[in-house]
Amino acid sequence: MLMLLSSIGQPLDAAVIRALTRYAPAVLSTTSALLMAASILIAPSADAATPTASQLQQLKQLPRAQQEQLARQYGLDLDSLSTSSSDNGQRNAKKAPQYPERIGGTDTVAEDRLQRESRTDRDGALKPFGYAFFDGKPASMASIFDLPLPNDYQIGPGDTLDIQVFGKENQQYELTVKRDGDIHFPKYGPMQVAGETFGEVREQIKAMFEQRVIGVNVTVDIGAMRTMQVYLAGDVKQPGAYTVNGLTTVTQALLASGGIKTSGSLRDIQLKRNGKVIETLDLYDLLLSGDSSNDVRLLKGDTLFVPARGAQVAIEGEVLRPALYELNGSTTLSKAINMAGGALPEGYLSSVSVKRVTESGIQQFSLDMSTAKGQSFIVKNGDDIKIAKSNDALDNAVVLRGEVVRQGAYNFEPGMTIADLVSNAQRDLKPTADLNYALVVREIDAERNTEVLQFKLGRAIDQPESSDNLRLQQDDQVFVFNNGIDSKFWDKTQYIELAQDTREVQSQDTLSKRHSNTNPSQFDETRQDDVYIDQATGAEIQTQNKQNQAKLAKTLAERDEEGQTSLREQELEPIIERLKDQANIESNAAIVEVSGAVKYPGVYPLPANASFEQLLDAAGGLTEAAYLRQAEITRRQVVDDRLTVRHYPIDLKEALKGEGPRFAIHRQDRINIKTKPNWHKDNTVELQGEVRFPGVYAFERGETIQDVIERAGGLTEFAYPKGAVFSRERLKRQEEERLKMLNRQLQREISSLALRRQTSSAQYTTSPSEALSLAEELQNAEAVGRMVISLPRALEGDDVANIMIENGDKLYVPPKNPVVSIMGEVQFTSNQLFEPGMTVSDYIESAGGTKQQADTDRIYVVRADGSVMMPNNSYWFSRSQKQLEPGDTIIVPIDTDYLDGLSTASTATQILYQMGVAWKAVKD
Repeated sequence: MLMLLSSIGQPLDAAVIRALTRYAPAVLSTTSALLMAASILIAPSADAATPTASQLQQLKQLPRAQQEQLARQYGLDLDSLSTSSSDNGQRNAKKAPQYPERIGGTDTVAEDRLQRESRTDRDGALKPFGYAFFDGKPASMASIFDLPLPNDYQIGPGDTLDIQVFGKENQQYELTVKRDGDIHFPKYGPMQVAGETFGEVREQIKAMFEQRVIGVNVTVDIGAMRTMQVYLAGDVKQPGAYTVNGLTTVTQALLASGGIKTSGSLRDIQLKRNGKVIETLDLYDLLLSGDSSNDVRLLKGDTLFVPARGAQVAIEGEVLRPALYELNGSTTLSKAINMAGGALPEGYLSSVSVKRVTESGIQQFSLDMSTAKGQSFIVKNGDDIKIAKSNDALDNAVVLRGEVVRQGAYNFEPGMTIADLVSNAQRDLKPTADLNYALVVREIDAERNTEVLQFKLGRAIDQPESSDNLRLQQDDQVFVFNNGIDSKFWDKTQYIELAQDTREVQSQDTLSKRHSNTNPSQFDETRQDDVYIDQATGAEIQTQNKQNQAKLAKTLAERDEEGQTSLREQELEPIIERLKDQANIESNAAIVEVSGAVKYPGVYPLPANASFEQLLDAAGGLTEAAYLRQAEITRRQVVDDRLTVRHYPIDLKEALKGEGPRFAIHRQDRINIKTKPNWHKDNTVELQGEVRFPGVYAFERGETIQDVIERAGGLTEFAYPKGAVFSRERLKRQEEERLKMLNRQLQREISSLALRRQTSSAQYTTSPSEALSLAEELQNAEAVGRMVISLPRALEGDDVANIMIENGDKLYVPPKNPVVSIMGEVQFTSNQLFEPGMTVSDYIESAGGTKQQADTDRIYVVRADGSVMMPNNSYWFSRSQKQLEPGDTIIVPIDTDYLDGLSTASTATQILYQMGVAWKAVKD
């Protein structure tokens, strides 16, 4: 081991290598193996920088991870080392570079590139074309020994020929071309090969062996190529001398130097040999056409010279590659645009702008590229060529918009009609298309003012000879509107998924309501009574019924929501706004308003030669609530420079039949379709509790509580009419507003209370800030809209008690419940069995009496029907008092001015002390 380690840094012979190969895997650890491999790769001198074939063989026996680690550590390329191992017998020869290597100098390519890119990005100017070809660092290419050698490769001094002779004789020759251009065969003498191509040398060697040796075959290959030195000068990034191999071309040498500066020419790269220019390379041929015929190979001593950039023009606008382009001789405008990749389809070639800087200023040229004069225009250095964008307006087209399968622009042909544009309703229209209302928006003058034409799309398709099949003009826009049908709802698959999602939401709502309306201790997942408590009446209602009612209420609310913009209004909004913008002092905006009993009330465009029936079609037609005997048209007119409003009645029934006088519609008229008298849709009332047939009942306006209960079969024998609870939706809304108002007043009072000083002897039990937060929580209190009624009197036909019912009313008739509840500031809140003859005081005593902070002067009783009774508790005054009844609730409120004994004594002591101090001061 010591002997092996001592050999690190010294050349290893074959015996040492064999020993290492044999014993390294078994004896050395991973660290020792790495040290051993390092001894193989470390060379004592520069001449031995490349490992020999035997050393490479030893390296290959190590694991791949260790090979890569050693290669990174010592800066070696495993791929290059593996390919160089095929170089037979050239262990000590200097390896030809894989790509040109610069001799001396510093690397400034990255710095120059960053400066150029940052400068270009900052000012936004056009970049010179072609210089990006040299961006990036040359990658480590595959070894030239792995590439097939071209036959036209010119053999020179330093090249090594690998000659294999086999057959009758087996010989191997590795012959290096000498300085005089000869190779020397051991048996056959010298042969001149320098200056000839590789193909010629190969045939020459084969012919020599055929003449001198019978029965042998010969193969000739290049074992190692020569290295040579070339020079790069002029406007290159890194000028200087470079060591290259025999296959290096002009572009490869330029890439190795970092490329050409932006001040250098790409079109006049000169290859000089012996002081003379033997080849000129135009990189535009390579970049634009892929022509590399002038990219010749370099020879020893060649010089690449890049002169300063020549004439240059800027090409921008609608071209494929906007950039700065270098000119090469006389260049026409057509050729210059082709260098930029040609004009884009939207480029306007009828007027190409060329700006030229002259001594007298900037000269402007506008050239038509469709003419020979424009194409042959000669551009000069500094010209700025710009191709503008064509007008994106549609030409010779009509536009189809809205509820169509393929909306967009269509080619216009003279005589074209609606039926030519939309020929089949099922194939060209969506299922949601309205066949009774469609518009054509047409521009009528140079100021792009529009007029609107209305037609029935269904009739235009089915009856092409009808007047609805309008004749179109160029640039017309046809609008097809939605008919209001939800097509997704009627899709079977989506409907099933929607129903499933709805069931899941309902189940979640049911579960949450169970939790919210039931105490945790009372909640039982296995209970059978799936009910909920109606907050308005306190009745127990089946959950499924509640869900159905909620769904119905939600649907009606969405359908009848006030202020909601309909889909048709949204579709018409751009047209309406454009018509409003056209209004001036001479003419009003061509719009009308249709309101009342129509499907889509709103503002609509007034079509040319509009009729009353057309505007009804625009509004979706009449609803079932429309009053056919009379409609009204309101018109604003200016009479004697004064605005007046006049109303014109119209017989709607005759107008629909086409009978009677024809009434012309003017701009900004308002058409009101009246509703039938006493028209109310979906008036319902809900009966809960102890009625024979509880449920939701439809009613006619004017029916009373007695009428509805009689229709429901009357009350059951268990009903308690005196405790009936009545809730009204209208009162609920009023109560909500009053609660908001009271809450605001309470907040103001609490805020003013916070400004008052508190005495040291009497502090507030609750801070104003806590009271204010409590008031904010009261905002969530839900109104019930309860109204106190006397159901027994109503059932007897009392005109006062038997009130008319309204839509949304609820009536709950509870069962008999002989219980009196005691709540508030009592010792024990409880429910006591009703005993005739017991007074309020008796029930309070049965609950343990009142607490110390109870306000005994304000005890009150809430009756089962919601009314309030004040018991006779006054010492000085007496009042008549009704007897308690089953279902009553006794409330003992808290005394808000109550102070405890210690606070009272402290206050009294302070008063007496202050009085004593004052008396002492007066006495003295």
